[in-house]
Amino acid sequence: MSGRRLRGFTLIELLIAMAIAVLLLVLAMPGYTLWVADSQIRNAAESVASGLRSAQATAITRNRSAQFVLNNAAAPTAWDVMMVDTPAVSLQTGSFLEGSKDAKVQGYDAATSLATTVAFNALGQVIDNATNIVQVDVTFPTISGTRPLRVRVGAGLNGVKLCEPAITDATDPKFCPP
Repeated sequence: MSGRRLRGFTLIELLIAMAIAVLLLVLAMPGYTLWVADSQIRNAAESVASGLRSAQATAITRNRSAQFVLNNAAAPTAWDVMMVDTPAVSLQTGSFLEGSKDAKVQGYDAATSLATTVAFNALGQVIDNATNIVQVDVTFPTISGTRPLRVRVGAGLNGVKLCEPAITDATDPKFCPP
């Protein structure tokens, strides 16, 4: 049986394969981290946009004013949709802790002050109020290089728009209107 060769891997071949695998992992980790952060930003922004659209649809279907509220003004972790005349009763709730726990969500009014609420009338139009949310910025402050997103809401937009503030070309569909 000395004429037959044994099949398998040598220790040197295994060590080289492991070294290559570790090198590839080290090279891919920063890109993966950035991808996860961008995914959390996108999840939070889509959650906010969905909540705003839900509040608008609720106002239209119930023929009464409804509002969207970001909970915990300093660091929102969730949102609620409720009727304006019965604000203690939440009709729908969304949480950022599910798919975007590390994303920072912050609502602003027209004067760029912190805001937590926007109300829609029975026609689905934003009720004019100086303290209404006009934009919600979603960022990931702990990782540089991420793409922040913005959710705009207002009369000139005909509803809700998810956009990227870094885009300056007004013809791009992802452009944020002023």
